[in-house]
Amino acid sequence: MVQTKSENEKITQNVSQTSGSLNLSNDENRSNSAYSEDISTKKNLYPDKRRPLTLLLRQEMSTAKLLYRAKKTSGKKGVTPQETLDMHRRVLDGKLFLQHLTQMIESSANAKKVILGPFSNQSIALGNDALTRSLFSIAQKDSNGSEIIEISSRGKTPEAARLLSQLIYRAQAQMLEKESAQAPLLPVVAELTFSLQRKEKEIEELRRQIQQRQSAKPIGTVEEISLRAERDQCEKELAEHVDVFSTLKEAREKGASSENLATLAILSNKGNLADFSGTIKQLREFQHSPKAKNKAIREELDHQIAQAMQKLGMELTRVITSLKEGYSETLKRRDEVRARLVTIAKATSSESKSNPRFQLLEKREQEVLILQNRYDFQMARWQDAKVLLVAVNGKKNGPD
Repeated sequence: MVQTKSENEKITQNVSQTSGSLNLSNDENRSNSAYSEDISTKKNLYPDKRRPLTLLLRQEMSTAKLLYRAKKTSGKKGVTPQETLDMHRRVLDGKLFLQHLTQMIESSANAKKVILGPFSNQSIALGNDALTRSLFSIAQKDSNGSEIIEISSRGKTPEAARLLSQLIYRAQAQMLEKESAQAPLLPVVAELTFSLQRKEKEIEELRRQIQQRQSAKPIGTVEEISLRAERDQCEKELAEHVDVFSTLKEAREKGASSENLATLAILSNKGNLADFSGTIKQLREFQHSPKAKNKAIREELDHQIAQAMQKLGMELTRVITSLKEGYSETLKRRDEVRARLVTIAKATSSESKSNPRFQLLEKREQEVLILQNRYDFQMARWQDAKVLLVAVNGKKNGPD
């Protein structure tokens, strides 16, 4: 028993040191780690509730209202209007929505001037996010027997209040349309997503450790030989991708232009970068030749070079995106192969019942199954709720 406990502690410490996302030394440490991560997650999902309303409420403000209601669903198992509105209220009150709305205001010189300009002194002290959040309030309440969401936008002038209301309408519609699985809007879904990602990282680290230990042992089957070969090939490809990304990062940090990046040895033979680079080089050579003394010819060459540079930039973006996608696909394939190898080890290794790594892996895999079920349930409800929201006065306060 003493030896088993010692082995557990060594493995736990090893896992903790190897992966920054793991903290498995004991229940208290896991609880503290989870608490710290929950606090960090909430900071990323929810705006600061200490809103600087006091200074603004002392001033005379104009108000515009935006109203939403929820359509009723047929059947008893659907999302109720109250649940639909509650989910959308949480999204509207979330940090992602606030950041998107603030960016929309800041990207328009007129909106920034009209909405935030009159409060420039407070903006310096508070920041535009906090100031924007202080200019609208969200209430879920009853109206003529049906529940609604009422968003009250405030501004120094009626124009400012109306403009803010329009931007809230646009921001909400844009975010619902562009929502991705990687960045869910509903806080409860986002929290489950982060928890799943954290657990999956722990699982991959445990599988890596198990595989590292199993690799020193004799190969038992033809399938295992094939899987190990595929794993090694994936590792080689991943290392090559990492070298490419490191070189790109270093070049960018040194101020390399798109044209310079396209001529790097690691990229020059990919896509059509060599063709675009060659075309630009030829145009520049002709630009400095005696034949290009005519003003009209020089202007035409400048135009062609600008077009070629634009196409080069687009092709460079496409090539780098393709490399990132290739890295992700290879990483996924490597993880799948590793999981299959660990499954074989579970079935064939005499250590699978007593080794703490196997036991911890099984525990984490069960936790992921539970989290995945919760995620699927909440995501299905949110997908239903997304199509049930209706802006009551959207035409009035929405985009012109």
